[in-house]
Amino acid sequence: MDEMIRQEIYKEADRCPVQSIPWENIRDRIFDNTSFNTSFQKKAVIGKICCSFAAVVAIGCLLVMSGFIFPVIARALERIPVINAVFNFVEDRGIQNAMDKGFVTKPNLTATDKDISVTITGVLYDEGRIDIGYTVTTSRPDLSPETFPGDLIIPLGAPGMPGMEFFANGKPIQNTTQATCEKADNGRVGLVEIYPSDDLPEAFNLEVAIYQIGKEQGEWLLGPIPVSRKDTDAATRTFSPMKKETFGETSVMVKEVKISPLSMLIEYESIRPLTEEFYFSAVMDDKGNNIPQCASIRLSHQIKGDTKITVARLVCEAPKNIPEFLVLVPHTAGSQQQNIKIPLK
Repeated sequence: MDEMIRQEIYKEADRCPVQSIPWENIRDRIFDNTSFNTSFQKKAVIGKICCSFAAVVAIGCLLVMSGFIFPVIARALERIPVINAVFNFVEDRGIQNAMDKGFVTKPNLTATDKDISVTITGVLYDEGRIDIGYTVTTSRPDLSPETFPGDLIIPLGAPGMPGMEFFANGKPIQNTTQATCEKADNGRVGLVEIYPSDDLPEAFNLEVAIYQIGKEQGEWLLGPIPVSRKDTDAATRTFSPMKKETFGETSVMVKEVKISPLSMLIEYESIRPLTEEFYFSAVMDDKGNNIPQCASIRLSHQIKGDTKITVARLVCEAPKNIPEFLVLVPHTAGSQQQNIKIPLK
């Protein structure tokens, strides 16, 4: 974030002529108690920049003390993508990692219907998930987020009643989704996380269709948005432990672990009786720290006699560093818990 701000300031400064201001004016500006006071409260400015960063607060102080540079900084800050505010409030380590490495696609596409505007501010994409940051704004007083906080929420929808749909090169993306949003000045900022169950190409055109916002039905079509996971793929480490464990009548094989800057993918196969279910209740690193799970995607499923064979992908947040091993805590009915240690070599 600091580097992004610096780059924008340098770009803007190159466009601006240098204007000489007498020292007396600067001194009067500094000691003038009636000078403007820039308040960086998250609620007031989340639509412009993420105020959670100390660097931005420091720049705010410079705005007061250095009047001659204010126009340059102000215009630079206006161009800092809202994606930072959107992605940071969810406190996802993988998202922060990917942002720090510059893997964010920033389309800034807007669609408007019923005097409600939706803007896609940024997209992150790797093999395990697609994260879409967006804002919803309106000038309609009857949809004020202060008075009607639920009226600008985009529902994910249900079968036959879609709130949002996603397409890759014009084809629907089969997926599991979750979303979160937060109130802003004149609307909301939000994040949608898509966990595809189908293999998507390395690069494709993403399209987003929204049919309902709050109680308002309409049509907000955004795209095509060219997205690629080329950079995240290049930064991904792949491990093939092929570790097999047995729990009662259930056998599990951890086939592959992939760790990208955005997420960690654990692919495994379970073979179990028809009456039993299996999943991992926890994932930990080599220091015992919990690694949050995002989604579990079933890749294939078949029944042979009295046995179920399932191949699934567990999507987790990316760890801060690649650990020496993972500890997977299985949940199986009617058997004693036995953790699985997966070396990452």
